[in-house]
Amino acid sequence: MLRIKQEVASSMPSDRIVPLKQVRVDAKLRSFAADVIITQVFQNDESVSVEAVYCFPIEENAAIYGFVARIDDEREIVAEIKEKNAAQQEYTQALAQGYGAYLLEQDEASNDIFTISVGALKPGSQCHITISYVSELDLLHSSKKPTIRFVVPTTIAPRYSPSHKGIASPGETQVAYAESVPYTIEFTCQVETLDQNVACISSPSHPIKIDCSNGKIFLVTLTQQEIELDRDIIIDVELSDVRRNTIAAIDNGAVMISFIPSEQDCRQDSNNVTNEFFFVIDCSGSMAGDDKIGLARKAMLLFLKSLPVNCRFNIIRFGSKFSALFTDQVTREYNKENMCQAEAMIKDMGADLGGTELLMPLRWLKENKPPASCVRQIFLLTDGEVSNVSEVTNLCRDMAAYTRIFSFGLGHSPSRALVKGLARATNGYFNFIAPHTNVDIYVAEQLARALQPSIADVYVKWNTNQRILYKVPEHAPPVFVGDRLLFYALLDETMPFDHTTTVELFVGMQQQPIGLARIDHVPSVLGSQFVMRLAAKALLRELWNDQKTIDKELLVNISIKYGILCPYTAFIGVERRFNTNNERICPVAMTCWGQQVIASMVYNTEKLNTSDSKPVTHSTRDDINQSVHNSSSSNSQTSKMIWPIDEQKLVDRFIELQQYNGLWMLTADDVHQLTGKSLAIFSSSVIEKLEKNIQQSVITTAIVIILLETRCLALKTLWQALSNKAYKSLKDLLDGDESKVEQLMKDIRHQCL
Repeated sequence: MLRIKQEVASSMPSDRIVPLKQVRVDAKLRSFAADVIITQVFQNDESVSVEAVYCFPIEENAAIYGFVARIDDEREIVAEIKEKNAAQQEYTQALAQGYGAYLLEQDEASNDIFTISVGALKPGSQCHITISYVSELDLLHSSKKPTIRFVVPTTIAPRYSPSHKGIASPGETQVAYAESVPYTIEFTCQVETLDQNVACISSPSHPIKIDCSNGKIFLVTLTQQEIELDRDIIIDVELSDVRRNTIAAIDNGAVMISFIPSEQDCRQDSNNVTNEFFFVIDCSGSMAGDDKIGLARKAMLLFLKSLPVNCRFNIIRFGSKFSALFTDQVTREYNKENMCQAEAMIKDMGADLGGTELLMPLRWLKENKPPASCVRQIFLLTDGEVSNVSEVTNLCRDMAAYTRIFSFGLGHSPSRALVKGLARATNGYFNFIAPHTNVDIYVAEQLARALQPSIADVYVKWNTNQRILYKVPEHAPPVFVGDRLLFYALLDETMPFDHTTTVELFVGMQQQPIGLARIDHVPSVLGSQFVMRLAAKALLRELWNDQKTIDKELLVNISIKYGILCPYTAFIGVERRFNTNNERICPVAMTCWGQQVIASMVYNTEKLNTSDSKPVTHSTRDDINQSVHNSSSSNSQTSKMIWPIDEQKLVDRFIELQQYNGLWMLTADDVHQLTGKSLAIFSSSVIEKLEKNIQQSVITTAIVIILLETRCLALKTLWQALSNKAYKSLKDLLDGDESKVEQLMKDIRHQCL
């Protein structure tokens, strides 16, 4: 994408507007971070000099430390990092003098968008722009084994701007969009094993090839030589061994401690606090693509069936406006009547509310705080196509004392800055769900996490004689079982390294020790500034997020000291020339989503015609209809139901049929199909050992629990919350006697075998 003067755009031939010819990504993955080099090749095939202004995405936590321009393989300009206004002035002055100039900036409104300005590229010249950055890797929880995920964003989705009442240009540039993209991307990734055993490398986004000829490095490439820029590149590295909960990484200027709490670390009594659940669902026009609204429907159904009895909840749909399911109260009690209303709303939910204005519903939630006895949990499902990321994140940070946000980014290219930022600001968690992905597992994991307390008071003690300049984070956020929390210390490089350094982690008022790391050497394998760059970026991010006390001068000084880009600095390089000629400004296409821009422009209308939205697939719409029908009562099941054999489909059916109180009301025919035995056999066995007046729903619920445990164990994450809810209801119906529940389950299990 290029900044362009309107009078130039109107007369520009369509086949001469894109000087960006090639993009290449080379990455090295370590256990906790990635080192990435992006190369972009610009070529001016015109008869006059051109200025290319190209917007592109990079992970929001990336520490950009290098920006180099190489012209015609002859001259190399290594850019310097300077205060942004000064860098922009230097760039403008260079162009005015006919010099070549190269500028790299970070968008202040959305920290995952960057802009390159390649000024006065001479006729026939070719320019290679190289950007270097390091980035923390996410630790996933959707696998039984620890899995790290590396993401290369390749698309910038058109983002709705409330101030413009329409789609905003990334980087707030004035652009002309090209409707096709002549360039693609090449990708290679080296996965370094170090002291870990790699069990599996996969990609949920693209077909890949893996070269294992080098025992210490796996080389990952894409099976296609060149790919379109229509989705993010995702690489998952599954590790075969479970690491200890505390590990360290060091270089000459910084120390990093990684802490992953175990269940023992987080052991505590069951959660008796009343929970207040809000489901905030993006129903803007952009959710119609890739069946994102279908993913949201499926996620909502699982959320709804997994909620604990006696909690309170509400559902909010938002777009250009927002609406709540319950308007007479902020939340209502989770019971049969209210659950049925929610299911009906889910059934009719479409991508029909115009633009993506997330700020309005969040402001309403802030104005309506939860009671002191409640903990508020917000589940946000969105494609993240908003431009006012900082404003939204700051509002959520103000609610962090009583609210946690669990955010889900849907589709090929959600704003990672938004989805991650909201979760971080409120001590929640985030997930990204690609199209055609099983959303259930992610939803179940997040809900389970929301229902358990976290370690909220981790204290770090740095035992070193070396002077510590900065510690990040200043205050440790809450951390869940299996999550990873990173601590950094930036050290005084003028002092010799202290080989007796140790780092201790404690939790609680009594400072119970939970982790220890000894640092007795500086490993050369990590490189001299790898950890230091990550630490500097973490420090800049923490200072930037503290918008109430933001110190621009401090941010600039840290950015320049450590050579890491921030929203208030920019990389600038100038190539001095003589005998200059005329130039013009020309646009570059914004990857392949540029074809969607015209359609996206209608999103700022008050309400879209639902016929314009992508139709919901048969399975999604029918499953929800069937769920609403079957959940009312067992008496409504007048026709014979055919039960699926497939494990996933069987779990889906059980989710649909579970009642609000956790019970399953199955018919005699259902029981026979599922077990091969009559309901009477199960009933007689239970009545003989327990009581004569036991309800049929108690028996059928126990049957479902046993079937889930014996036939669907691999999907336990998916059904665990439903099973727990059912078990609690059984206990209540059996006079609170846990021994009766155990006897019931024993009898049913014996009959099922």
